[in-house]
Amino acid sequence: MGAEKITSKIVEDANKNAEKILAEALNEKEAILNEAKEEASKKEQAIAKKGEKDAEMTKNRILAEARLSAKKKLLEEREKTIQLTLEKLEEDLVKLPQKEDYKDILLKLIISGVYSVGGGELELLLNKKDFELIDDSTLWALEKEMEDRLKKVTVLKKGEAKSIIGGCIIKTADQTKVSDNSLEATFERNLDSVRAKIAEMLF
Repeated sequence: MGAEKITSKIVEDANKNAEKILAEALNEKEAILNEAKEEASKKEQAIAKKGEKDAEMTKNRILAEARLSAKKKLLEEREKTIQLTLEKLEEDLVKLPQKEDYKDILLKLIISGVYSVGGGELELLLNKKDFELIDDSTLWALEKEMEDRLKKVTVLKKGEAKSIIGGCIIKTADQTKVSDNSLEATFERNLDSVRAKIAEMLF
């Protein structure tokens, strides 16, 4: 599961809750419009004596204001829905390292990071728990795989444990290139596309 699939999976998990919020917003929009129509009808009758034209103008003004208010309310609820979904995504992101397939995700993020900096002599930074997942034999297999792919000698040395949720940070030995594939950095990089995906799925 790559970085895009990670965010896509979490978006799907948050979808049901967001749809419920949106349905409530749409119901509220209808209520605003219905109330405005009733108000317009009452005022239209009240000023009917002043002339049919004045009554129609008043009715149209009230309905226009109601539509604007309903649209504003819907936009506010839409943004609220997106924000709540993003908060749910962040909660699920913290839980991702507990999933059975997390090691596979981590390995793919490491490979992506090695590609990004171009191989060579590299420093691998993980959190303390993830260092336990990547033993020496796994590290050697990764080096061999990347050498075959990049046609370049690649050495991955374990660095210090970092305070990250999960994922990895890859640095070249001379520190000139860094690939931050920590889960939080990956999420932040994809935030705009995640927001767009949420909007597309829900609206």
